[in-house]
Amino acid sequence: MPFTVSWLVDKRVTYTRMYGVMTAADLRGLKIVLEEYIAQSEQLIHLISDATDTIRTEMSLKDLQNTEYADATNLGWAIFVNPNMLHRFFASVVTQLRGKRGREFATMEQALEFLQNIDETLPPMKKPEKVAQP
Repeated sequence: MPFTVSWLVDKRVTYTRMYGVMTAADLRGLKIVLEEYIAQSEQLIHLISDATDTIRTEMSLKDLQNTEYADATNLGWAIFVNPNMLHRFFASVVTQLRGKRGREFATMEQALEFLQNIDETLPPMKKPEKVAQP
């Protein structure tokens, strides 16, 4: 699958790096992985999705809408990072349709700055290093 998930801040902030071509099936797989991360935390948890290395996506708006974590009472902000303005627009529409807290940014630096400002309980965060794609 063309993504990796890790903790940026243990049990507080996930970091998902997407790369290559993301399909609807990949998105469903990512949802399952993120649900496992969300279940590990009893605190407010924020999700950062870094799509700066995606080549293209093969999914519909309906596929994106199905990424809701309905049972997650501890879900904080869902952050989407992509330099493509159109991709950020679609992410914004999906977030609004789901009625969840989400923001879209062109760079990881902007995303981290926002999260640090909105949740003062988080420790200082550094931009994740990108390693070679698996």
